[in-house]
Amino acid sequence: MAVIRTVTLAPGESTGWHYHPAMVRAVLLSGVLTRVFEDGTVKTTQPGQFLTELPNQRHIGHNVGRETVVILANYQQRAGCPLVVPAAPTEQGAAAELAVVAQTLSDQRITSASGDRAG
Repeated sequence: MAVIRTVTLAPGESTGWHYHPAMVRAVLLSGVLTRVFEDGTVKTTQPGQFLTELPNQRHIGHNVGRETVVILANYQQRAGCPLVVPAAPTEQGAAAELAVVAQTLSDQRITSASGDRAG
């Protein structure tokens, strides 16, 4: 059974660590999505790009941009299974997520500082 849903993340928002019991195939409609996986891998998806999340693969999605992230997701679910299950991050995943968030904050400070000087 396929379940189609739209997932929206405001700027600065995240999905929280989670996994899906079944495969998810999706397309990013707007914004820039940065995902961190349990093994520490970081993937950035741009509007119009497709993404796949494997069953039981822990991950978190972050909207580190200034535009709302909108994802059109197709969950390949069995009847009665949840679409999303909250999960704790692995050590590698948590370290990679911290680096993503720190880099985002640093980029925002640089942008803000150069914007202040330009005025």
